[in-house]
Formats: sequence, structure tokens, C-alpha cells
Amino acid sequence: MKKSLIQESSNNTVEILTDARHGWRKNARQTDVVCLGNKNKKVVAYDVVTSVDDACAQRHELLGTKRIYEKLDQQGVVVSIHAHDNNASISKYVREQRPSTINQLDNWHALKQLEKSLKAIADGPKKKLGVTWHGELIDKPHPIRTHAYYEGNPATLRSILLNSVEHYKGNHASCSDQSRCRTDPNYQSRRRVITDPAAEKLLLDAIKKSVIFQKSELFVHNMSTAHVESFNNSLNLLHNKRIAFGNDTYKLKTAMADGFWNDGKAQFSKTIWSAHVASLDQ
Repeated sequence: MKKSLIQESSNNTVEILTDARHGWRKNARQTDVVCLGNKNKKVVAYDVVTSVDDACAQRHELLGTKRIYEKLDQQGVVVSIHAHDNNASISKYVREQRPSTINQLDNWHALKQLEKSLKAIADGPKKKLGVTWHGELIDKPHPIRTHAYYEGNPATLRSILLNSVEHYKGNHASCSDQSRCRTDPNYQSRRRVITDPAAEKLLLDAIKKSVIFQKSELFVHNMSTAHVESFNNSLNLLHNKRIAFGNDTYKLKTAMADGFWNDGKAQFSKTIWSAHVASLDQ
């Protein structure tokens, strides 16, 4: 992790992605809080919070995040940007206690939420057609995600999201100059063209209610915690949520996982599973 932190940092500053994973599904005894560098997606710090530290599992992520900041402080590293999955307590901590750090929400969770809300207005019972859903929107939930990958300023991000409705109406006047709909004179969209005002209103309302539209200033660095989610998912090979581990064993397995992930993500699953089987044999 020290080597990864050196590779990740630039002028003693680093951009980080964090997330927590509970060891059990409810009232977890242990919680992993992992911190990946945004550039190389390798673990640069981690912390395991147990019920000995705090009996409330819901407070584990904040406590682990504070400890990670302390570890980075001890190494003289300043966090320039911190992205997480919309944890209100962490946002408050960064905003009030870490003024030199830019707080960001990751777009991976936000876009999943947006796509889910768009699917709700793309299909439904026949009696609600044109009221809560519309057939012209059936092929829009996933493609609209592509319009939200933007790095810049909040106003432009909001305008891009709103312009996606005009794009699917066939109006490309405000689309990017590099988009195929502007550069290709023979461009024809594969999606259904929105012609009904009811469909347009449903789509606009869904976009305006999304967190990525309402809090666009927290997404302008276009950061994603998808790799952190991948790491947490891989931890299931060592930390099965149906099995209770002692605190020392749990911390040991987390440290093993961090090392294997940094050595080579491609060999992560195979290596970690072999180590797990060997530990069982012992």
C-alpha cells in the first residue's frame, strides 16, 4: 500500500475513492472501509472497524474514514478530492473538518438510481399509459446514462442532462459539436423519437428529480466507485457474510485481500481463493 500511495500521489496530494462493506448483513460486528486511489485504482489505505470500537454498525463507515484520513496525515499526504457513495455523515465530515478536500459523490451509484427511475416511466400497466409511463421512453433508460459522464461545471452538466430530452426529440442544435448527430449528415437515431408532450414531461421530471441533477456540483469531477464495489464484492471470497469471524482473523483476511488486489487485480480471485483454501487446511 505504501508503494501504491507513492505511485498515486502527485506533489503529496491524492484523489481517493472510499466505501464500506459490512461483515454481516445486519448489525455487523466488523466493517471494512477501503480507500482506493482514483488514478491506479489500488488500495492506498484501509481500516477495519469492529463492535469494540463502536456498537452501532451504521457509524462504522464514518469512524473508518476518519482513521484513514489520520493515516494519510501521518504520511504527509493531502487528499485533494474524495468521492464516496452519498454518505451524508462523510459529506458533513469532509465539508466541516477537511476544508482543503473537495467532496464528491460518485456517478456510478447516481446513474444506477437515474436508470432505475427511468425504467419506472418506460413501462407499466395499460391504464396508466401516458400518465405514469410512456411507450416512447422504453428504449431511453440506459442510453441517457451516457449524457451524464461530464467533467466541468454544474450548470453545464445540468444543461447536458436536459438537452438529452431534445436529442431524443430529434433536435440536435445544442448537442456537442463532436457528436455524431452533428457531424454525420446521414445520422439517424436508433431510438424512438419523442413526439408526445406527455412522454417529454415524464422524462424531464425524472431527470430533474435525480440526485445527479439536483446536486450536480457534487458530480463535476466525474468520479466513480465502481472499482471499490468490485473490490468489496471480491472480499466475499474471504469474508462470507453468513460466517462469523473473530476480529483478529477478520483483520488478517482483509489485509491479505488488500495485498493481493494491489499485486495484480487480474489474478486477484484465483490468488485469494488459493490462500483461503490453504488457511482452511491449516
